[in-house]
Amino acid sequence: MSPGQPSPETARLARVVTVLLVAAACLFNALAYQSEVRVAAPDLNDDVFHFGLIQRMNAAWEAGGHPLDTWIGYWGQGFPVLRYYQHLPHFVVVLAYRLLGGNVPLHTVFEWITLVLLALLPLTFYIGSRRLGASPMTAACIALCTPLLGADPTQSHFLGFQPVSFLWSGGGLFTQLAAMVVFPLALGATSRAVLEGRSYAPAIAWLGATWLSHLLLGYTACLLGVAFVLRPEARGRRLLVALRLAAIYAGVALVAAYLLLPTLLEGQWLARSAWEPAEYWHSYGAQRVLGALLTGGLLDGPRIPVLTILAGLGALLAARAWLEHPRSAEGGFACVALAMFVLGLLLFFGRPTWGRLLELLPFSGQLPFHRFICAVQFGGLLLAGFALSRMADRLARWTPLQFRSAAAGLAAVLVVSPAIASAAGLASRNAAWRAEAAAADAAARPALERAFADFRALVRVVPGRGYAGASWDWGSTFKPGGSHAYHRWSRQDLPAISYMYHTMGLSSDLEPAFDPRRRDHYELFNVRYLLADAEQRLPAFAERRLAEPGLVSGLVETEGYFGIVGSAAYLPYAKGEADALRAFNRAFIAGNWHAERKFVRIGWRDGDAATAGERVLRAGDTLDTAPPAGWQAPRGRVISSGGHGDRYRARVQLDDPGFVLFRMSYHPNWQAEIDGEPADTVMLSPGYLGVRAAPGEHALELIYRAPGWTRALPWMSLGLLALVALADLRRGRAASLPRRAGA
Repeated sequence: MSPGQPSPETARLARVVTVLLVAAACLFNALAYQSEVRVAAPDLNDDVFHFGLIQRMNAAWEAGGHPLDTWIGYWGQGFPVLRYYQHLPHFVVVLAYRLLGGNVPLHTVFEWITLVLLALLPLTFYIGSRRLGASPMTAACIALCTPLLGADPTQSHFLGFQPVSFLWSGGGLFTQLAAMVVFPLALGATSRAVLEGRSYAPAIAWLGATWLSHLLLGYTACLLGVAFVLRPEARGRRLLVALRLAAIYAGVALVAAYLLLPTLLEGQWLARSAWEPAEYWHSYGAQRVLGALLTGGLLDGPRIPVLTILAGLGALLAARAWLEHPRSAEGGFACVALAMFVLGLLLFFGRPTWGRLLELLPFSGQLPFHRFICAVQFGGLLLAGFALSRMADRLARWTPLQFRSAAAGLAAVLVVSPAIASAAGLASRNAAWRAEAAAADAAARPALERAFADFRALVRVVPGRGYAGASWDWGSTFKPGGSHAYHRWSRQDLPAISYMYHTMGLSSDLEPAFDPRRRDHYELFNVRYLLADAEQRLPAFAERRLAEPGLVSGLVETEGYFGIVGSAAYLPYAKGEADALRAFNRAFIAGNWHAERKFVRIGWRDGDAATAGERVLRAGDTLDTAPPAGWQAPRGRVISSGGHGDRYRARVQLDDPGFVLFRMSYHPNWQAEIDGEPADTVMLSPGYLGVRAAPGEHALELIYRAPGWTRALPWMSLGLLALVALADLRRGRAASLPRRAGA
């Protein structure tokens, strides 16, 4: 053993200390947030949305449909959310459920996977940091800091890596949690691949998994990956490193193509919500971001700014290590950590600072810039762990050499103990609130179950939507069982006008236009099933069903999802005019044309034009214009109707030529058959689907069916990964041959 080298026992103890620090961080999350699985509370926040997607994905699988592209009818008059939205975490839940033989409830599997992801976070940050070049102790300190992240709770869009973003009492950002677990693995694997020229398959797989788990975090990982070109180890071959990085990104684009291509090719069916504040898309500007950073609002929240101080110290130490030891592994890690933190800050400044310069970024118009807080926090964690390991090592120098690593580990824990206490307090409050909601839910559940059982029986006769108030009206205070009643519909597999969610469709933002006092709106939106906290909430035309203390239910008789209507006007629609179309549809809902079965046909195909009996309108026109002379609504009726999920059917009688209206959001993947023959579909205001029909009695069937290429591309992605892995294997064998020959 050479002088100055630690003894085998000392080195072994150092390894044990790093393992214990990482294990302690994982165990902290597992124990602190065990209430997420131990206490059965009703879903709140984004958990409602994510479990609804999981539920429909599993139902599509059971029905032999396409689980990655199925119709989601729960919100916004329906939309194929999974076709455009990150869904790998949902698929993992469904796959785990099915591997367990369906013996564990689907929602329980969802909750357990959430807890497992929380517990794995420190471990993946440790592994990723090591692959970025951090020493074992530095990586262990990064893992120790990971569960301790906080943010200013008064800022509703500071939705970063802090645990509260994922908890029952917080944001419920399930897909972001899953992406956060693979995020450091993706960056670590990419760094190794571009610097060493090998192991491309893990880099593409982890980075692709990040994209498929959370599109913005996948995008962020690719932007932060540019820092690898700046690493000191890339000096003299930066062009080669950049080309390797570009090759990995091309591979990721191919792997994720089945999700990215529909978004890129079908943008005319997607719309940005009008209800999101400017900060959601534009972020806050340099002054507010730097102010929040310096006061602890980005890394700590309302506590002693431990991580903020450590990150600031880490930035200074990283700059020094980068300058003094550029060719060392530590210098390379310091370079990457500092570069990622600075780049994250610049991105988080957003549009108020950079304005039109951001147009240089691909897809900048579709990026929610407030989420770049994740890049700031990731870089901040790397710097904080770097500083913490240095500080702990210095504090431990008074101890004997053989115990120094143990003393350093203890010192690291002591330094961040205020943050540990704060995180433990957050977990305790989350558990207490969840227990209160669980108790309230247990008391209210019998009455709720009776009401929902009644609705499910009614749905089998005539399908329809529910309404229990919403976040913009009296539903905001209607909370039977500790959660808003409007949260509960999708868990019961019942669609509803419930609450705002980004279902991304052209009709999604129209729900607040529903007026529960207007009889014709119940028909237009097919709202049949009502829940309320008092009988006075129900309209006079509703049939009272059940009445219990604090809970009443009602039924409004409607035609169902189908109706016989005519087209009195024609409105052209082009990609990029979603806001104008939405404004027109709001005006249509507020008017009375739909009550007279006068609808507007919306043309979106090349060659669409007005036909006889249709007046041409523009998006800004009013609807008080009379239809052409002699126009009258077609006579007819719906004889029967039914359906669920991806398939609906109706039997109709038309006395005059007209349209069969399907009160579901228009999408070109809906395929129609009339009397067994394919039929063309059109879009009718306010964004619904229509099928032209001749006089007579007809059987109509509508099926949502994903195109064949949507099914084929995921398998092609797996094939591509297999080919890259095979190439990695052959490259590794070829590289080992010279060594064997010289042995």
